[in-house]
Amino acid sequence: MKIINGNKVFFSADDVQTFARAWPGCKLRDRAYWFEFDAGGDLIDTDVPSHDDGAEAVALADVAKQYLMEGLFPRWVTA
Repeated sequence: MKIINGNKVFFSADDVQTFARAWPGCKLRDRAYWFEFDAGGDLIDTDVPSHDDGAEAVALADVAKQYLMEGLFPRWVTA
């Protein structure tokens, strides 16, 4: 998990696998995802395909926002 260009949070495929282990029944694929936010913390762009969209993607976006805005790592991150 890392911040790119000051407003985009990138999760590697390994990050997503770790997240999936903490989220039973996770339907996210084994790939990288990113989420981009504006200065106020609103999601403005992502590369999550529509067929991957769902509760898991929303939860991952929430993790990204919390990391970007507050510098907080979720418990499942093994940095």
